[in-house]
Amino acid sequence: MDVLPDAIIHHVLSNIKNARDVAACSCVCKKWKEFMSQSLILHFPRNLGDEKNACSDRIVTRMVLSMTALQRLTVFCHFSPISLVAWLSHAKSTLRHLELRVDDLAEKQPANASVLKMDELSNCSQLQVLQLWGVLLSEKPRWQTFLSLHTLEIVGARLKDLALHGILTACPALINLTLLGCSGVQYATVAMAHLKHCRLDFYGPGDCCIKIVAPRLEHLEVQGAACLHVGEQNLRHLSVANNAGRVKWLEIGALYNLKSLSLRGVQWCWESVVTALGQAPALEDLSMKVEFCGKGNKLEPFPEVDFVDFFTSHSKLKSFELHGAMFAALSQKNSLSKLTPFFSIDNLERGSLTVRSPINADQKLATLEALLKCSPKLQVLVVKVSQMKNCDAVADLLFARIAELETKHGCLRIE
Repeated sequence: MDVLPDAIIHHVLSNIKNARDVAACSCVCKKWKEFMSQSLILHFPRNLGDEKNACSDRIVTRMVLSMTALQRLTVFCHFSPISLVAWLSHAKSTLRHLELRVDDLAEKQPANASVLKMDELSNCSQLQVLQLWGVLLSEKPRWQTFLSLHTLEIVGARLKDLALHGILTACPALINLTLLGCSGVQYATVAMAHLKHCRLDFYGPGDCCIKIVAPRLEHLEVQGAACLHVGEQNLRHLSVANNAGRVKWLEIGALYNLKSLSLRGVQWCWESVVTALGQAPALEDLSMKVEFCGKGNKLEPFPEVDFVDFFTSHSKLKSFELHGAMFAALSQKNSLSKLTPFFSIDNLERGSLTVRSPINADQKLATLEALLKCSPKLQVLVVKVSQMKNCDAVADLLFARIAELETKHGCLRIE
């Protein structure tokens, strides 16, 4: 390394991000120490310091204060609000990306620890990316407006409605918003003019209500909402799921540009399913893993769905994955009543069907045959029978008849 030009040494050292490695390199010589002080990225792992965490707090503070051009800071180890003030005051003119593992959900943390730490973030208004882990907020933080912040990610947080409202209000220029594994939210409104990617994952009973107003929104994933309203948008991908509760109400405008749609959950209101499917004429990829429809605690099967109408309404569909309920709806007595020898599903290439019950076996076989005959571009059709509930002679007969179809059609595969 001694024979290399300083510019090359500087370039090599600039790729070192881990705090331990940065500290080790700083001890080599005076020149290296100067180079390391110009590091743009600094990462402090969670296991840094001693068991009491006091050591890690001092180490982080000393190293951050030695930096002259820090742009990205990641702190996963323990830190105090006082130290956070010192870091942000020192690096606020250059810092653009901040990631903090707050860990205020721990039992021994003071009740106001999260509030104090979050309030101090206002000292760094030039941030462009902010990622927070383990935040506990019952009231909105005292933030100034982050006009440059385009990406906000909060993971594993416990938030009250007022706190979430305050956070979102302070970030009007967001393009990317992620709330992952967050609990405590009952009502949330996301109103942002520039938002393009949004992922909302709420942990809990699945009873929260969400309203989204984002005219530029292209990618939306929502988990844990019972009621969802999406205003004007430009969606290309939409995923709505509720693994713990019921999807009672879904209101969304026309989805002219939607290419990918995923609906998941135990129980959906049928009107919400119809709304999602009916607004997406250009859909290319569909995934439906919904077990039941119905209102209240009454679990009901899906009503009959006409085979021809369904695929005519989604003529651009290239791939689909349908769970037992939707496949059963397409396999009712009159589902194939409009089928003619001239009907064709022109763009379908891949399909996956889950058979949960041998009931209506003849209709299900007829639907399978219709899919195989009417899809000239079909490459793979997977039929999953491992989750079939009834393991009796009827189920065995259905499996045998599907196996016969597999021998006739090379694109059919049984799992």
